[in-house]
Amino acid sequence: MELLKKNVHTERIKSKALLQIPLEMDINVSDAKPDVAKVIYNSGKIKIDEIKTGMNKIWVKGKLCYQLLYQVDGNESAASFESVLSGIEGELPFNEEIYLDKIEGQDRVVCRTKLDDMRIHLINSRKLSIQAVITLEPQVEENIAEELCVELDGMGNTEDKTGMNNSLEYRKKSLEYLETVVKKRDLSRIHEETKLPAGMPDIGSVLWKSIDVRNMNFRPMEEKLGITGELGVFIVYKEDSTDKINWYETMIPFNNSVECQNSREGMMSDIYYDIGHEEITIREDTDGELRVIGIETTLELEIKLYEKQSTSIVADVYGVSCEVQAGVATKEFTDLYAEVNMEEKLVRSIRLEDTEPKLLQICRCDAKVKTEEVACNGSQLKISGEVELQILYASSDEKAGLYPVHDTVPFELTKEVAELDTVQFLRCGAVVQIEQQTVGIKDSTQLEWRGSMGVNVLIYISKREDILTELSISPINAAVLEKLPGFAIYYAKQGDSLWQIGKKYYVGVQRIKEMNNLTSDEIKAGDKLLIVK
Repeated sequence: MELLKKNVHTERIKSKALLQIPLEMDINVSDAKPDVAKVIYNSGKIKIDEIKTGMNKIWVKGKLCYQLLYQVDGNESAASFESVLSGIEGELPFNEEIYLDKIEGQDRVVCRTKLDDMRIHLINSRKLSIQAVITLEPQVEENIAEELCVELDGMGNTEDKTGMNNSLEYRKKSLEYLETVVKKRDLSRIHEETKLPAGMPDIGSVLWKSIDVRNMNFRPMEEKLGITGELGVFIVYKEDSTDKINWYETMIPFNNSVECQNSREGMMSDIYYDIGHEEITIREDTDGELRVIGIETTLELEIKLYEKQSTSIVADVYGVSCEVQAGVATKEFTDLYAEVNMEEKLVRSIRLEDTEPKLLQICRCDAKVKTEEVACNGSQLKISGEVELQILYASSDEKAGLYPVHDTVPFELTKEVAELDTVQFLRCGAVVQIEQQTVGIKDSTQLEWRGSMGVNVLIYISKREDILTELSISPINAAVLEKLPGFAIYYAKQGDSLWQIGKKYYVGVQRIKEMNNLTSDEIKAGDKLLIVK
C-alpha cells in the first residue's frame, strides 16, 4: 500500500562555537591633531569583512572600528567651549581561525559578534592605547526536509481520525511544528536626511558623528518584509565662523522593506541584524549653508520566517484480516512553545564626584544593553544583565567644556511560563531594547537616568515523534489464526485502549464499539468487553 506524504522544511544547528578574543593596539595622534589631555567619549563597533570556510574550521576576518572624543591639552586660556575638543577614529583589525566540528567548505556561516569591553588609556599627549575584548559566535545551520505520512492511498479521512477497509485499520494524530518558509540573507539600505534647527550655527568641521538603530520592528507582509525603526544621530562640531563647539542629536523614524518571496501576513519572524556600512555627510542647503546632515546606513539581515503548522499524520496501523509490517523512524521537530513580552522601568541616580565639573546641560546619553544570561529554570524564565550608561554633559566650568559620566544599571527579569519544566527546551531567542530614556538634572552635582526596557523572548522546544516511513502487507500466519478465539470476554486493565485491544485480537475499533454499544473510545479499568472476530 502506498503512503501519501507531505514534505516539512526546517533546520537544525549543525555546528557552533564561541570565541572570546582580546585586541590591543597603540595609536599615535596624527600631526594634524592637537595634543590629548583626556578622552571623554568613545564608541566601538565590530565589522565582519569576510568568512572563509574549510574542513572543520573557519577564518573570520574583520575589524573593530573605534571613535573617540578628547579634550585638547594646552588650551587653558581659551574661552568657553572654544577649541577644547577634537576627535580620532580608526580600526583594529583581526583575523581568527576557529574550529567548527562537521563544517564543510560549502556551508554558510553566520557569525554574531559582541563588544564585551573597550578601554582607552592615555600613554602621553601624542600616544594612546586601546584595549578591547570581543566575542565571536559562528554558527552553521543545515536545512532539513522531512516526509510525513498524512494518508494511506485509497483510505480517506474520517471524523474520528481512524480509517478502515477490509484489511486495515489506522489512526491519525495531530502534529504541531514550525515550518521554515523563508531563510535568506539580505540588505536593507536606509537613506535619510535632517537639517539643523533654526537658531543653531552652521557646521564647520565635525569632531564626532555616530548612528545607532533603535526600536527595530519586523513585520512579514505579502511577498516582502516590512522594517520600521529609528535612527539615532549625534554629531559634535565646530561652528563654521568660529571654533566654538556645538552638538546636535535627533531621532529619525524610518520605514523600509525588502523583497521576501513566500512571505505572508501572520508569519513569525526571527531576524538577526547588524549595521554594515554607515556614513554621515554634511551638505549645503538651498541657501548654500552647511546645515543638512545626510545619513546612509545598511542593515545586514539574517531572515527566518516561520509558519506554525498543524498536520494530521498517520500514527499507527494494524491489520484486521492481514499482517502489517510498519517501518517507523523517530524524527525531531521544532515548535514555538511561547512568545513572552516583558517591560521593565529602570531608574538610576548618579552623583558626581567633588572633583568633577558641575552639571549645566545634558548633551548625550548612550545606553547599551548587555545581556548576560537568558535561562529557563524549571517553569521560570530569567533574563539578567546590565545597561552601560555613557553620558556626555556640558559643564558650568569654562575650562572643562564637555565632560563624561559612566555608570551601569543592573537588571534581572523573571516570569513564570506555564509548564515550561515539562517540555524539552531547545533554545531561547531574546531581543532586549531600551525603548525610551531620559536624563534629568536634579542639581549641579546630581542627575537621574530613567529608561524603559522592552524584552521579547521566543522559546523554542524540540519534539520527537515516531513517523511512519513504510508499510508492507502479508496474509495472516495460519498459526496466528488458530490461536484467535471466535469470541472472547475481555476485562480492561489500567491504561488499556480500544486501539490496543483491537490490535491484539485483529478486530476493528468500530466493530468493538458496535458489539458493546459504546458511543466513544473511552474505557476504564474493569470494563467488560465482548470481542467477536
